[in-house]
Amino acid sequence: MSLLVRYTLKSADDHAHQTQAMQTLVAGLAAEGVTGCHYSCYSTDSATEFVGLLEFADDAGKQAFLDSAAFAAYRAAVGPTFTGPPQTTDITAIASTRD
Repeated sequence: MSLLVRYTLKSADDHAHQTQAMQTLVAGLAAEGVTGCHYSCYSTDSATEFVGLLEFADDAGKQAFLDSAAFAAYRAAVGPTFTGPPQTTDITAIASTRD
């Protein structure tokens, strides 16, 4: 199970803050030992738009991510900078060069 997540910031001035928060999130997930999920975030050609890819091994991996202190800290840090809640779309992999 996977999710495509789109984040839109209120201001381009928050770009560096969002970038740092994403890097902190990923480091925090690793430090907590959260398993069963893979997270990648990408900036776009717009300073206010980001795209994330969340891949979960199963429901337990998704729940471990959602329950993590790293994710809670991320939401608290950047939530106020978003124009609204991130938009999520369930996606299904059909081909990949990734193991």
